Amino acid sequence: MILSVVIYAALYDIRENKIPNHAIVVLIFLGLAQAIISSLEIGSLDFHYLTDALLGLIVGLFVSITLHYLGLFGAGDAKLLAALGIVVGFPNILLLISMSVVFSGALSLLLMICKHEFIPNFRRWANIIVYQFYQSPKADSIAINAVPMGGAILLATLYCEFYMF
Repeated sequence: MILSVVIYAALYDIRENKIPNHAIVVLIFLGLAQAIISSLEIGSLDFHYLTDALLGLIVGLFVSITLHYLGLFGAGDAKLLAALGIVVGFPNILLLISMSVVFSGALSLLLMICKHEFIPNFRRWANIIVYQFYQSPKADSIAINAVPMGGAILLATLYCEFYMF
């Protein structure tokens, strides 16, 4: 169920360049319910899962907002990753955020290759490094526009869920 909400948020982000707040709220409620149910399993009162989930939310929110202010994420991406923090818990949220950044870079690179903009952007970056003079990208370039990160967050969630946790 959680994965279906992440898929919905990713597809919405790809289409609208925005992650809906109602998907964030649903993820938080589902993650909290999952943590409470895991903590209150038959015959046990272990609140370890609930503590990990709440710590994952807090750490995910702090790290995501910090990266948002640095310009790496949009606000919706930061909220989505923070909401996933309650689902995956701490310290797994740090891995999820890291993998989201890696997948975002890979998708951006793939998009530049598909749109035949990799070589011109590579030359522009090389000129910036060699001549230490900033050249603005062309107005219609991918480098001007942000790549929706919802797809990268979905890929990172799938990767972490099925291969890491």
